[in-house]
Amino acid sequence: MSKTAKLPSSPVNTLSSHTGPINAIAFSSQTGTYILTGSSDRQIHLSRTEPADPDKPSAGPIQKYVAHGYPILDITVSQDNQTFASVGGDRSVFLWDVASGAEGTTRRFGSNTNQGHSSRINCVAFAGDSDSVIASGSDDTSVRLWDVKSRDAKPLMILEEAKDGISSIVVPGNGYELVAGSVDGRVRSYDIRMGRVTADVMPGPVTSLDISRDAKTILVGCLDGRIRMMDRADGTCLRAFPAPEDDAEGYKNTSLRLKSCLAINESLVLSGSEGDGNVRGWDVLSGRSVGTVRVSPSGKVVSVVKWREGSQAQGRQGVWAGGSADGLVKVYSTG
Repeated sequence: MSKTAKLPSSPVNTLSSHTGPINAIAFSSQTGTYILTGSSDRQIHLSRTEPADPDKPSAGPIQKYVAHGYPILDITVSQDNQTFASVGGDRSVFLWDVASGAEGTTRRFGSNTNQGHSSRINCVAFAGDSDSVIASGSDDTSVRLWDVKSRDAKPLMILEEAKDGISSIVVPGNGYELVAGSVDGRVRSYDIRMGRVTADVMPGPVTSLDISRDAKTILVGCLDGRIRMMDRADGTCLRAFPAPEDDAEGYKNTSLRLKSCLAINESLVLSGSEGDGNVRGWDVLSGRSVGTVRVSPSGKVVSVVKWREGSQAQGRQGVWAGGSADGLVKVYSTG
């Protein structure tokens, strides 16, 4: 790896089929050939990450999924790409069969029990063996676990330690842990197997989480205008982005939920900013800026950024996608 990785900025695709702000982006598992986008227009669109015909980068979506009655706020895809789950203002977790299309919800967790969420759901993630569990986090301050295999309408477990809304959930690859970020300024790690919870205190409300592949570090976005790389073993901050000496570069996050991510073999941090339509990148080792990319031509906030790793074996480049409040999703590659 070079001393400083560059921010990938070669345009690959532009998705313009949504009519409202983009709140959620998820790549298909493993190869990431497809991309799911969720919007305040209450629709989820399935598109090719990279256009089949490079001369038609704005081709319409392959499929639209329409069942939500409120803005969609998060999407998670199963490992076998057969199903995905989505959440938002509906207070229910929607489980979809990818092939069934428009009205293809197979389950709605929480809609037919008095033990469901009582407020909008901000985040969702598959967990457990073979994605047998779905975890959802809500403004009602709880994380609820749902059994995908069972027909029981009640949640498997309700985690209620948070004092404010749950903004983000990530699931480490070990299969028995769950990490939740809350507006109360805490990152809580749940060891479901041991029945234990540990909490790390952050300097502001937590809006975003991304976890490293080895699960030893976690990227935490906060409303104090910093994104931090945290050591999960002892809770120390390894690096902050932007670095204190880079305050003048214009990054701002004080009021909106911005979803940042790790990129290029976890060598970069990518995030949108409240102040403009740009996505910024920082080098993980040095903490220094590696540049910006203009995602929203109108300067609207880019609230979600997602990375898909490249693969030499499969002959594909790493790409990232940014979704903005003007309804656009743009995809860029390492070139």
